[in-house]
Amino acid sequence: MRDGLPADHGLSSEIMAIAGLLPGGQEPCLTDIQFEALETGVARGESVLVSAPTSTGKTLIALWAMASATQTGKRAIYLVSHRALANQKFEEIADTIGHGLMDSSLDRIVIATGDGVLNAAGQIVSDPLDSDILVATYEKFLHSLATLGPPQNMNDSCIVADEIQLLGDEHRGAQVELLLTLLKRAGWQQFVGLSAVLSQTDAEALADWLEITNLRNPKREKKPSCVLPHCRS
Repeated sequence: MRDGLPADHGLSSEIMAIAGLLPGGQEPCLTDIQFEALETGVARGESVLVSAPTSTGKTLIALWAMASATQTGKRAIYLVSHRALANQKFEEIADTIGHGLMDSSLDRIVIATGDGVLNAAGQIVSDPLDSDILVATYEKFLHSLATLGPPQNMNDSCIVADEIQLLGDEHRGAQVELLLTLLKRAGWQQFVGLSAVLSQTDAEALADWLEITNLRNPKREKKPSCVLPHCRS
């Protein structure tokens, strides 16, 4: 565990004031991987692959990147493996970034899964890509790209790929690889990959393919009381 924030952490005062985005509040306490991610520049737009055990706060690292992107007028996309996780992350993002930075435009936060496409105001959305923040399953996002055409330029987007080890799944991995290949070719502004199970060898190979910084800490830290439940994954 680390007390305080690293120098040049990149978090704005507005982001640090949002409930749920700074464990410990005025006296921040971070897990080692969270501290290392900020030190590397995740809140300043640096792309990273974060592999660390469950309950070390990987979701919060993603939220820092997304909040920083949103605050500077960029899009944020959070990709997940299944619908239940999409619903969970959608609620967390709306409660934190949505109400903290874009309260007057919650309709610009969208979820896209096999259950449908809705915004945070509860309205049906026809084009999930026409959003400021999008939470989607990998397959639904790939389907949207297939329908509307592959992206030509993603330089305005911060992309989070949760449970990125899905690449190795014998049934779904090919689609995830295709999607990430399309996004990489389009050139993202920032990419944050998250996994609790990648081995050192696989993490190094994946980070090398994505051309991003590899951050790996296999230490399973004790859950600190200052880390909110929704930021422990």
